[in-house]
Amino acid sequence: MDEQGGFSFDSGNAAGWQDAAKRLGPCRLQLVLTASHYQIIAIDRPSVPDDELQQALPFAVRELATVPLPRMQVDYFQLAANPADRDALQVVVSDKDVLAKLAVKADAVGISIGLISIEELVLLELLPSNPRPQIMLWHQTDQPLKLLIACDGKLLFSRAIRGFNQLDNLTELEIEMGLFDALQLELQRSMDYLERQLRQPPADGFALLVPPQHHALLQQKLEQSFGLPVQLLGSAEQTPQQLMAHAAAMARGHDEDTN
Repeated sequence: MDEQGGFSFDSGNAAGWQDAAKRLGPCRLQLVLTASHYQIIAIDRPSVPDDELQQALPFAVRELATVPLPRMQVDYFQLAANPADRDALQVVVSDKDVLAKLAVKADAVGISIGLISIEELVLLELLPSNPRPQIMLWHQTDQPLKLLIACDGKLLFSRAIRGFNQLDNLTELEIEMGLFDALQLELQRSMDYLERQLRQPPADGFALLVPPQHHALLQQKLEQSFGLPVQLLGSAEQTPQQLMAHAAAMARGHDEDTN
């Protein structure tokens, strides 16, 4: 249990669910899948009627998906801007068997699973409302550093930046001796894509959800390199997982307000 009343448990362990039920009582949970549990595949919209689109998507992405067709759980969303005005979809593929096992364990202790979302969409809740694009960098342990660019709560673009999976274990010296130069190059490429391909205004600032020991260094170097303000999300007492849970609660509130 942390100071904010949150706690963690092994979702694959029945005893963990029993402990969660004792702490929470009967409730409805919102799940946020982390990157290792889903895949985003960009495709052009299949030429099918709207009422057949959901059924057509697994077949449209089966050659690119890492989950076998019979086990695919598929949903989709659209970015706020696409190059050349393409009618493109971002198809989210997860493993139906994994989600079903979670639902069974939760149901066995009186907990139901509500909305299921992904990092890229939930994290939009942590960005301030701004008519100019904002860039967020975030990192989860043993995962790539990831980037999203959003404007007024709408996702414009997201991608993984390879080579930073161990960011939480890197020293400041390692970051300064070449790694930041690589990051700067990848950020510039993304910003060029934002302006030239998506035809959007230049980015107005950065938000960082990264290991707190690197806050000061990355803030300083980003501000020096790009001349943009850098907002730090979280603190030494607030883990990325806690911030993700906070963002999920905000997203759930917005979802309930629209229903």
